[in-house]
Amino acid sequence: MNKGRRALGALACMLSLTVHADPVRVLTEDDPPFNLREAGGQIGGVATDMVRDIFQRARLPYTLELLPWARAYNLALTEADVCLYATTRNAEREKRFLWIGPLLVNAWAIYAGPHSPDRVRTLDDVRPPAVIGGYLGDAVAQYLVDRGYRVQQINDDARNVQLLALGRIDYWASGVYHANYLLAKSQQTAIHPVLQFNVTDLYLACNPQLPGTAFARLRQAFSAMQRDGTLDRIRHHD
Repeated sequence: MNKGRRALGALACMLSLTVHADPVRVLTEDDPPFNLREAGGQIGGVATDMVRDIFQRARLPYTLELLPWARAYNLALTEADVCLYATTRNAEREKRFLWIGPLLVNAWAIYAGPHSPDRVRTLDDVRPPAVIGGYLGDAVAQYLVDRGYRVQQINDDARNVQLLALGRIDYWASGVYHANYLLAKSQQTAIHPVLQFNVTDLYLACNPQLPGTAFARLRQAFSAMQRDGTLDRIRHHD
């Protein structure tokens, strides 16, 4: 009888390593080329491919949702079973999340349009009264706001491209990969980068109250992907 109980206990322990009772709610935004909604409604992008693989290797059930960034970020802060990607890791956010990564490296730049003032050599050249377009809730915009820049934040970054082309804002601040995607899509050839001012890493960020052993398993899965070259293959679309 005791042997039977021990066997059942061992089986339960093994199952606990492979089964997570409730799916982790994984949130992202429409931020090509890192994450985006593809034809047919599926969520794709290079960061999405990485996150899917991480959860599959960790043997954790999950759901994947694309939401406005500010809403997704708030849910990750307030709900225990939520993770968020691709999230800039900085000092302000450091203690708010558990971090898995880095997934990708993201450079930040200031972009000028046909009506922008000339000669941008440092960030001091875009200080007020200059108006900089930014994406609401984005780390790039918040970085500039915290340093006293005049940032007009809106919840549709593609609209910033239009506003810059029309001269409604003086500059636009964005991550380089994201900006390149939006500029190619809009065909606004007169808009160009004039200053790169920061480089950051993008992570999968999870609420600190993520249940059970989920965080440890996600981190182990990420480490395995680093060792076997999977992350580099996804980054380079091999």
